[in-house]
Amino acid sequence: MHVDENLNRHLLHQREEQVQHLEYNLEYQFYHAVASGDLEQVQKYYLPEDDISIYEGAACGRLSKDVLQNARYHFVVAVALITRICVEHGLERETAYTLSDVFIQEMDQAVSISEITALHNQMVTEFARRMQRQQKQRAYSIHLVKAISYISAHLHEKISTKEIADALSLNRSYLSTLFHREMGISLHAYIRSQKIQAAAQMLLTSDLGLSEISALYGFSSQSQFSQCFRQEIGETPFQYRKHHFQSSAVSE
Repeated sequence: MHVDENLNRHLLHQREEQVQHLEYNLEYQFYHAVASGDLEQVQKYYLPEDDISIYEGAACGRLSKDVLQNARYHFVVAVALITRICVEHGLERETAYTLSDVFIQEMDQAVSISEITALHNQMVTEFARRMQRQQKQRAYSIHLVKAISYISAHLHEKISTKEIADALSLNRSYLSTLFHREMGISLHAYIRSQKIQAAAQMLLTSDLGLSEISALYGFSSQSQFSQCFRQEIGETPFQYRKHHFQSSAVSE
C-alpha cells in the first residue's frame, strides 16, 4: 500500500471538488456539548434521519465506496471518540465502553442509513445524559458519590441500606438522612429506580424473558418487578418492550 501516493491523490481530489471535512471548531463545539451534558446544544447537532444522502458525498469523509458501509464506519468513529472524551471528563470507564459496545452491536444490525443516523442521535443523547448526571453528582458529598457508585456496581444484587452503610463505614441512619437530603428521594426509592432503569435498557437490548430480567435485578417475583416497573415507567415491561424495542436500542 502506497500511503503517500494515496494521501496525495485524495487531497488533490478534495481540492478539485472543494470538499472539506467538518471544521475543527464545530467538531469541538459538538464534542464539548456531549462531554458537558448540554442536551439542548447536542440536539442541534442531530443528523437528519430522513436524509439518506448524508453519507453519499465526501463532505463527511469517504471511508468506503459503499454508502451504507461508509455510514457504519463513521458511526464507529463517532462513538469511539465520544466514549474516549466522556471517560476523560469523568464518565466511569467500564460503563462508557460497555455502552459503546451496545451501540456498535445495535448499529451492526441496522440495514439502512436512516436507522444508523437515528441510532447516532440516540447515542449522542445517551452519552450526554450520562454526562449531565455526572456533572450533578460532582456537587454531592463524597459519601453520597460513594453510595451511588456502590449501588451502580451492585444492581444485580439485593441491596440494603445496611449493606451500603457498612461498605462505606457509615451509620445507617446517617446515610439514609444524608441521601434523602441531597437527592430528594429515599435511598430505597433510588435503588429501585436504578434497577428499573437498568431493566428497561435490558428489555431493549436483549431477548431475555421478563422472569429472567426480574431475577437478574434481584426482584422477589415477576409480579413485583412488573408492578415496580409500571410505577416507574408508566407501562408494564411487556408493553414497554412491545412499544419501544423496534425504535430504540437504548432507553432515552
